[in-house]
Amino acid sequence: MTSRRFLLFLLLAIPFAGAVSFGEQSRFKVLALYSDHAEPDHVQFAKEAVKFLTERAASEHFTFEVTNRWEDLNDDNLKAYQLIIWLNESPTHAEQRRAFERYITRGGAWLGFHAAGYNDKDTNWPWFVDFLGGTVFHINSWPPLPARLMIDDRFHPVTAGLPPHFESPANEWYVWKPNPRLNKHVRVLATFDASNYPMGFKDVLTSGDLPVVWTNTAYKMLYVNMGHGDKIFTSPMQNQLIDNAVNWLGMGATQHAAPESTGSRVSPTGIVLNPQTGKFYAVNARQGTVTVLDGDGHFLERVRVGEEPEAIAINPDTNRVYVANAGSGTVSVIDGATDTAIATVPVGDLPYTIAVNRSTNKVYVSRTFSNVTAIIDGRTNVARALKADVGDAVAADSVDNNTYLISYEAPQVTVLDARNDHISKIEAANHLWAIAANPATKKIYAVSAGSASVTLIDGRSHATRFVNAGEIPCAIAVDFSSGRVFVANYASNNVTVIDGVSDSVVRTVNVGPHPQAIAVDSDNHKVYVASTHAGTTTILDGTNNSVVGTVETGKAPFAIAVNNKTHKAVALGLQGDLTLIDGTTLATSSPSIPKSEP
Repeated sequence: MTSRRFLLFLLLAIPFAGAVSFGEQSRFKVLALYSDHAEPDHVQFAKEAVKFLTERAASEHFTFEVTNRWEDLNDDNLKAYQLIIWLNESPTHAEQRRAFERYITRGGAWLGFHAAGYNDKDTNWPWFVDFLGGTVFHINSWPPLPARLMIDDRFHPVTAGLPPHFESPANEWYVWKPNPRLNKHVRVLATFDASNYPMGFKDVLTSGDLPVVWTNTAYKMLYVNMGHGDKIFTSPMQNQLIDNAVNWLGMGATQHAAPESTGSRVSPTGIVLNPQTGKFYAVNARQGTVTVLDGDGHFLERVRVGEEPEAIAINPDTNRVYVANAGSGTVSVIDGATDTAIATVPVGDLPYTIAVNRSTNKVYVSRTFSNVTAIIDGRTNVARALKADVGDAVAADSVDNNTYLISYEAPQVTVLDARNDHISKIEAANHLWAIAANPATKKIYAVSAGSASVTLIDGRSHATRFVNAGEIPCAIAVDFSSGRVFVANYASNNVTVIDGVSDSVVRTVNVGPHPQAIAVDSDNHKVYVASTHAGTTTILDGTNNSVVGTVETGKAPFAIAVNNKTHKAVALGLQGDLTLIDGTTLATSSPSIPKSEP
């Protein structure tokens, strides 16, 4: 077993350190377990954690060993360690689980990071649910983003020496249900600060009490929400918290008691315009409806669709609106002439992104956690499945008949040829998040949130080049008249403007904090940039890339669409509220919408 661990360290390019110098006495002994078959960012975290803990073991005089052999969770082996750490997974075999339960009930200690605490209806381990505080995984934010954390208990050994708040690096934030704080045995040590809301671009956390570090005082344990990707150990404050946790648990973890509070919720939304009819269609994920406005922003209709609608797309040529319902695994088809739902198409679990190829009348629906894309025939409303990559974003080029899918987890763009379903891949930057196509120039733009860049793809040759953007670019829009491309940068609070001919950055324009949505009026070259955190929308003049003005647009504007004929935009907030913006005068108003349900 020791030689196995030694090999693991060599493979990870980490010097094996049992990890105390000769002549020094080890204060306690730690075994960390991880899986190299977990999702890539969780494996990357495990590697970074091993480096961090190896260094800490050498400097703080404890013995640290690591393995991916989960069969090492047995009675004979566990009794040698004062602390067991799960880096990115939990045991799935019954005998390993029982051995761990015995280890804990006999006084052993546990530290779990992020996915190590994951449990749901399929995990089937009631003891572990109780161990975590009677809570199970509910939802998570996406993609990984940094967040401000608040220390709940500054007198606990784990939080000793930390300031009241600190910035935690990019992470996928898990929400648990019921809230662990409601358990009288749970002591919450750190909480997600409310100033972070809304958090996420795809799976959006909008409000609520979200514990991120806690201990169940009935055991010697600590759960840490952080643990996604290679940035977790870049924060000195967070490193101190983890360092404190290892020492507290390794030295016996004296427990005391704890407080109480509430829960979190999510409401991703979307809005589109039908350029033929001038109507706006806005999704309300909470109500399971689509609100229809005319071109001037007046209320026309509210259409009942499926559960938790998240994405919406339109085929202007057929006047059909397609709504992906994440909660019910369906796509609702709305007749734009009558604004009624005329069909419900089953497409499989968690449909998320959707795009329409106008020339073939096909609708492409990607699904979260699935490498299957549903293709709906717009004439028959019948779906078929095509095995492709997971699509966090999808764009259709109706001229070349190609559909482009990108995934945050894969550094490549998947190309689906609509004529024959042929699949090809184009290498791109890592952690892709948004994509847009310009059929006129035959260029595709894939936004990389991870590398602060945009991958420019020639739609004919598939040749690529890279253009720098700001920090965590997350949204993109194309002015089809001028060819200019506008990229909203979430972390640097600005917009990168790219010349569509020279493929070079012509300007970077400062806007409101954390812009998350962007839309272009190609007729008068106005660009609308919604700042979710500030509750504002900044309007840019696309001809000279200057700020025209900034207007209040309700609580947490998260999506925006523009009518090029009336020069009016509608911003949609996470709570479902709508704000109309007059692009000429910059006056704003709220459409009068009946409160009754259909």
